[in-house]
Amino acid sequence: MALTRKRHHLYDLHPDIAVIPECSENCLNLCLQDGFEGRWFGDNPRKGLGILVAKPLHIARAERPRSKWVVPLSISGAISGTVCDFLVIAVWTMPVQGSHVRSYIGQLYQAVVNNPQWFARKPTIVCGDFNSNKFWDHHRPNSNGQTGNHSAVVSLLEKHHLASAYHHFFSESQGQETRATYYFWHHKNRPYHIDYVFLPQHWAADIKSVEVGTHAAWFKLSDHVPVCVDVSVSAP
Repeated sequence: MALTRKRHHLYDLHPDIAVIPECSENCLNLCLQDGFEGRWFGDNPRKGLGILVAKPLHIARAERPRSKWVVPLSISGAISGTVCDFLVIAVWTMPVQGSHVRSYIGQLYQAVVNNPQWFARKPTIVCGDFNSNKFWDHHRPNSNGQTGNHSAVVSLLEKHHLASAYHHFFSESQGQETRATYYFWHHKNRPYHIDYVFLPQHWAADIKSVEVGTHAAWFKLSDHVPVCVDVSVSAP
């Protein structure tokens, strides 16, 4: 929220691609005036899902959202002479009134199950606010094959040859994260890890760094902290 007054903190991270849940349409449009390319998705103009892309990358195509909100965008361009052509699945999972199955991580599970083509054509990144952790698997039993919990989504992404950048880089297991990405009501003593960047497994060896913002640096700006992944992308 209130990206207008916070956007320069985002710019200080020098993102090539930024996935920004809970931003307003007007705030994202202001970022476009600052030189970014971007798209915004939502049914509430004050709180939706924004994606920013910096030159020389370009949004070649943005498809219609799957669920609320799981959005595929084709990214192209050239960085340091390397031609880039990949898919970003921007994620902000949220409650869906009257449907436990489609709420939160369930909507990402259904989107991945129903769209295998996302992973068949080009390298794919799935990233954003999953609002989920293996810690809560027991709240979403997956015995019926329909209600996807966190571990079910991780398993699906692994079958599509994606790896979590954080867990690969820090050699930590799902549910055992030592760095939080979210602090409930901004409180340092209520930490959770619920934001993720999944990228192609063959890119994992080329991850230069994964940085998770600290509570001290970000708690006045947001209850979430940024998860920043720096990776060298090779031509396909």
